[in-house]
Amino acid sequence: MKAFGYDHNGASDVFEEYDVPTPTISDDQILIQTKAFNLNNFEKSMRAGEYKATTRQVIPGRDVAGVVAKLGADVTGFQIGDRVVAYGHGAYAEYPYATAARTVKIPEGVSFAEAAGIVTPGITAYKAVYYFGEVKAGQTVVVCGASGGVGSLAAQLAINLGATVIGIGASKNEAYVKSLGVDEYVSYNKQDPGLVLANRADVVINSALNGADSDSDARIVKEKGIITTVGGDEPLSNKQFQFKPIMPTKAISDAEALTALLKLMADKKLLIRIGYQLPFTVAGVIQGHELLSKKHDGRIIVTTDAE
Repeated sequence: MKAFGYDHNGASDVFEEYDVPTPTISDDQILIQTKAFNLNNFEKSMRAGEYKATTRQVIPGRDVAGVVAKLGADVTGFQIGDRVVAYGHGAYAEYPYATAARTVKIPEGVSFAEAAGIVTPGITAYKAVYYFGEVKAGQTVVVCGASGGVGSLAAQLAINLGATVIGIGASKNEAYVKSLGVDEYVSYNKQDPGLVLANRADVVINSALNGADSDSDARIVKEKGIITTVGGDEPLSNKQFQFKPIMPTKAISDAEALTALLKLMADKKLLIRIGYQLPFTVAGVIQGHELLSKKHDGRIIVTTDAE
């Protein structure tokens, strides 16, 4: 099968096209014929060697949408040809695989590209809102990085729960974030969010890169409120609040989160912004990783439909 990967670290052009064996799946796994996969910052960091040096051939990727090509002996609830999306393994290939527990069917009205794009940012946003943030109807929720992949989804999820949502981001993204239905928007390059929104939030969800400007989070949150963040240290403050880093948890399964997200998408209550649909070629993958390294708006998707 065709796959895209690398055997050493470096810039985007380390990617090569390989001809590798189709994976052999175990009894609890599903083989998926790829229709689209989503690119994430983690894959860029791995490629660049920011975590550890690569010494063998790597086929990266987790977020994949496609059709069921083969079922493990113990898998039930799926059929060959089903449209599915998964948090899987080796997504940058014709035939990735995933456990059945991390695979869900794609409902009518949701495209392969949309389904692939929702996986990592969607699961993160869902758990931030429902588990770490414990968001409830009537609360005020402030989302930092509200135009990003996680932030834009978290804002919409909180709105769907009946919360009052305030977005924080750059002024150039104000129109987009307001189009999602937020009640208020603060441009950090024009105003000081910590001053403007002091003591306003029951919950602060910081989805900005590396949990940037965490000191503002402490100023924004109410006494005994919750701050949940994708990164960064707990802000120093005399105020009492719960600080909850967003991290992997089994309290809400990936399949539960994905199923709920896809239903909201099918019902037109959740939108994902796809910025780029690139061809299923090594050139498309290289271009996608070049885009990851720059400021970009929307998800970067490699799709067989763009060939």
